[in-house]
Amino acid sequence: MKKLIKVGVVMSLLLTSTSAFAQEKAEYPNYGFWSNWSIGFGPAVTWQLGQHSWDNNAPNTRDLWRRSINVGADLFAQKELNHVWDFRFRFSVPTFWRGRPDNDGDFMNRFVTMTAELMFSINNAIYGYNPDCHHSWYLFGGAGGAYVKTPSGSKYAGSDMGKVMLDINAGLGYNVDLCEKWSFYAEAEMNFNDWPTPWDNFMDWNYVHATFHTGLMYNFGLTEADKNIQAQKSTLTQENFNALNSQVNNLERQVANSRNNEKKLENRIAELEDQLAKALAQGGKGGNNAAADSLQAVIDKIKADQLTFYAMPFSVLYAVDDWKVSDEEEAKVKAVARVLKDNSDVKIIVVGFADYTGSDAYNMKLSEKRANEVKRLLVKRYGIAEDRISVDYKGKSVAFGDIQYALNRRVSFYRVIE
Repeated sequence: MKKLIKVGVVMSLLLTSTSAFAQEKAEYPNYGFWSNWSIGFGPAVTWQLGQHSWDNNAPNTRDLWRRSINVGADLFAQKELNHVWDFRFRFSVPTFWRGRPDNDGDFMNRFVTMTAELMFSINNAIYGYNPDCHHSWYLFGGAGGAYVKTPSGSKYAGSDMGKVMLDINAGLGYNVDLCEKWSFYAEAEMNFNDWPTPWDNFMDWNYVHATFHTGLMYNFGLTEADKNIQAQKSTLTQENFNALNSQVNNLERQVANSRNNEKKLENRIAELEDQLAKALAQGGKGGNNAAADSLQAVIDKIKADQLTFYAMPFSVLYAVDDWKVSDEEEAKVKAVARVLKDNSDVKIIVVGFADYTGSDAYNMKLSEKRANEVKRLLVKRYGIAEDRISVDYKGKSVAFGDIQYALNRRVSFYRVIE
């Protein structure tokens, strides 16, 4: 245990010596795939800039620059890859109304797109990862498919009644957080639509659109697994490290003291049992059995109170009706685990308790869940052998102080008496 503490102190000093650099260039956390997904939605206003016909027999449609305007809507799913790059799938219907006609009296072509896009944060790339930064300018671009259809009644409807085309887009966007989960975005984008093989003349695109997107985005945040990982990492500060070491040292002193008390108790019980044997022997010869009964009562009382000498110095505390261990309270579980690893002969009983805010049956079940969850953490997260941990639960049958005290919502640790 001492070696472990020394190594921890050395690591802490190294971390402290580089803290200035870490503050300037914070490291982006390594999240799992299902963390930091978002969905976004909002309106879009599209301006059809130009149309170029693939029909060489219709020269009146070539290089037709239009001024048609229409409105639509977007829906997308977006994944944050790191502080610079995001990836999203977007389904967009930027033109589903008839729209305003162009100068020639014709209506704007309607189209829908499905694209996969990469997003590049400009300010995050320049200034680095900053968890306190709540806005971003970004570039984006992608490709996908577009379904283009000339509305009925258009003078060009005969040659353009529903075409599936390649869509390539690029643009500039801005995002700002409104609260923890919601953010607002605004984007200006250029769309280019053509046949899937426009490579005979790359710049000869059939449709060119400019679209302005705006709307709201909801971020689902971290998964429970990533939250737990971050909570553990957040405790690895110098202050928390010192506090945890203090708890561990205190706990080890308590274990050492309990062993001394255990030895004293064993000696006292041995003395009393010797006296009891003599009293019983005397009673068998016609002596008074009252002395033997009295000694037996003293021995039973000492054995019943032995847990007082083996209680560890703190308990895991809970909010009302809660059985999950909070991030702050888990430091106590971790301290117990460190002591158990350093004292391989020690076994413990994990005992759950509850206050008086529910029925007897409900609180008994709640205290059982609390004790089992603490055992699960010790075994699954901190690697303590399961056979070294017993579980007990008392519900609200045992009160510490006033029955409404928060102290009654707890899990306590006791050494096993063998």
